[in-house]
Amino acid sequence: MNQLLTPRQLAELLSLKEQTIYNRHSTGASLPPAIKLGTRLRFRQSDVDAWITGQIEQPLKIERNDIAELTIRSRGRPTKAQQVAARQSGAAARRSNLHSD
Repeated sequence: MNQLLTPRQLAELLSLKEQTIYNRHSTGASLPPAIKLGTRLRFRQSDVDAWITGQIEQPLKIERNDIAELTIRSRGRPTKAQQVAARQSGAAARRSNLHSD
């Protein structure tokens, strides 16, 4: 039979505060599935292990063509070079629309 963990044991396992476990459970935030026994929460060890495994982030594979789309917009006013490049790409798009009509 699966061992049932208390919120305190789960908090220690995840290096969280016990109150964080209760808060996440009440708000529906990310936690392993819980079992209610009367008024008490319990977590199956197998569910906790599966949840932890699911939390592992996989590295993002980025293609060279996708890098331009992922550029982060800088705060504030665009530089003069950015303004000129935007104006030129807009003009090129308008020209191509005129020729396609």
